[in-house]
Amino acid sequence: MRVSIWLIINGKAADDPGLQDAIRRTRESGVAIELRVTQSGDDVVQFIGMAVEQGIRRIAIGGGDGTLHEAVNALMRHPVEKRPEMGIIPMGTANDFATSTGIPLSPMDALSLATDGEAFNIDVGCINDLYFINLASGGFGARVTSTTPPKLKKMLGGGAYSLVGAMRAWRFQPFEGRLILSDRNVEASLIVLSIGNGRQAGGGQELAPRALLDDGLLDVLAVESFPLSRIGQAIRELNHLSDQGSVVRYYQLTSMQFDSRRALPVNLDGEAHEFTQMSISIRPGAIAVILPEECPLLGHRNRAV
Repeated sequence: MRVSIWLIINGKAADDPGLQDAIRRTRESGVAIELRVTQSGDDVVQFIGMAVEQGIRRIAIGGGDGTLHEAVNALMRHPVEKRPEMGIIPMGTANDFATSTGIPLSPMDALSLATDGEAFNIDVGCINDLYFINLASGGFGARVTSTTPPKLKKMLGGGAYSLVGAMRAWRFQPFEGRLILSDRNVEASLIVLSIGNGRQAGGGQELAPRALLDDGLLDVLAVESFPLSRIGQAIRELNHLSDQGSVVRYYQLTSMQFDSRRALPVNLDGEAHEFTQMSISIRPGAIAVILPEECPLLGHRNRAV
């Protein structure tokens, strides 16, 4: 059944011809769309607050992963029963969440899904007081993502050999710290720490291959610093993920903590942060997101009421 919808668009994408055509055609089909265009960093928070106050039951967010990150954090400020269902119109560069969930990348198809599709209750991850819907990537990958030209970023996509070569070229120093889990503490010297609610980041790097959006768990990939002599072991463990690996460890959990001896760079749904202490947890079924029926990241397919 078609519904009226608030469309909150990142100002940088508002003049996109494909988006403008999609809005026009959708309105002509009889759907009431109210457009809100952001001009500053607080606009997403304010627009979602207005939607909650007015009892709007469905919104769509047009922008990249960073805009989606802002929207999720804005929604989490409100009581769960007042949070509108959220559709997504991918207008960014990477669009990792949209790509991995099967949300169409064309504005017309994405807007059709946002207006006509069903909403599913999904989990939201939390690091300290920041929420994320997709993935937090910490360590070497986050530093490359935030400081490296696009061509060099591709080095991370070539597997363990490229990773070690890049580390040597950058004289990368691993992050010493402690993983505090429910049943053990693990002293770690990490080059990668990824916390996934979704599966991929960095424009297609799958860092949490077993993650589901509605299983009440976070998938954590921890990669220890290793010499070239152990690269075979690292590859084997990447191919057979376990929480008992000597180089690569993969956990599925509801909460954990990481204390780092120096600030750990973390790319959180496309936004750069640094943490020396991370308290990590999951909020099961916290928001309702409009996703394709065949979305591969849905396990329980718990439809929003």
